[in-house]
Amino acid sequence: MDTSIYFKPVDTERLGLNTLEDDCLAKTINTNSLSRPFKGDLQNIVADMAIIGVGNSEADEATEQTYSADTIRKEFYKLKQHRKRIKIIDLGNLQRGKTRNDTYSALAEVCSTLFQNRIIPIILGGDNDMAAGNYKAYEQIGQIINIFNLDSKFDFKDLNAEMSVDNYLTYIFCNQQNYLFNYTHAAYQTYLVAPEVIDLMHQMKFEIYRLGEIQNQVEQTEPLIRNADMLIADIGAIRASDSPCSDNPHGLYGEEFCKILNFAGMSDKLTSVGIYNYDEKKDNNRRTAQIISHALWYFIEGYNWRKNDFPYKDTKNYYKFSVLMPNDMTIIFFKSKKSERWWMQVSCPGEMQEKYLRHFLVPCTFNDYQEAMEGRVPERWLLAYNKLNL
Repeated sequence: MDTSIYFKPVDTERLGLNTLEDDCLAKTINTNSLSRPFKGDLQNIVADMAIIGVGNSEADEATEQTYSADTIRKEFYKLKQHRKRIKIIDLGNLQRGKTRNDTYSALAEVCSTLFQNRIIPIILGGDNDMAAGNYKAYEQIGQIINIFNLDSKFDFKDLNAEMSVDNYLTYIFCNQQNYLFNYTHAAYQTYLVAPEVIDLMHQMKFEIYRLGEIQNQVEQTEPLIRNADMLIADIGAIRASDSPCSDNPHGLYGEEFCKILNFAGMSDKLTSVGIYNYDEKKDNNRRTAQIISHALWYFIEGYNWRKNDFPYKDTKNYYKFSVLMPNDMTIIFFKSKKSERWWMQVSCPGEMQEKYLRHFLVPCTFNDYQEAMEGRVPERWLLAYNKLNL
């Protein structure tokens, strides 16, 4: 896969990235730039993370594609370096295909190659339907995944309509080659969502959380994110007073958004991140670009704290607790000796355990253990059980 075919190099001189101080991130990120363009096969690149800029869907063939990711880069590159350095590459901006579907496919090809090299794609800017391209990459490598979506609404409408900015979830939910095990949606606002859509989410046994359920208690999202392979974050989830690009007066505070990205970085399971719907034309004083940059900084910080302690690998480093329920069923909990994080084991037919190896151990909290000790089955355990024992 020739990087020059898929990507447009970053104009680092125009963005002022070449003159930043030596202690800034700009000095540690290997960037595909006009002055030093990447050459060769993407398959040969070695890194921990790869930044990918994507364009919006408004531009047609006669209009030059713009990339709001460049404005994010301008803010992100000037931040100070972390104590522990990891290898980050910036692949540049993804070239637009002849059709939107071509662009989805190109992103899928790039991400699937990065997955095979154990590199985390960080997709920036553009419309959130590009998340469909990210999802296609998991289809290409045959991996069943969990998705965590941070958005004020559900981009899910007509089952028969073409994939679009406000309907891309239809592709993910209804695709015949279904590689989605669980979908979690956080920070939705009820007055922006039709009741029948909420009912459908419950019928599909997905986990959905209103803004009020996580506002001011964002720590509750940690086990939800720890269970995800793919993170989708829509800027519309942040309140307009913090993020000028958001049209919503209500939403998460910038600090809460950063905390959620920090949890994502800490998750051993998470392998891709997309932050969408950033529009530089709406961004007064680049405040939204700054929030995204700070969130990315905290994502990297979280990555540096990864403990590699998912229980399926080795249970010797865990405390094991067996809780006998009133119906004589036993729920097994694991607590990591490294991080003190909790998981609960969900009953799964033996012939299904290999296929769903990464899914019958569900991240949880001490509160779930306490709930089981009081004789109540945790709701997240029941959701996973119903999916594994259809």
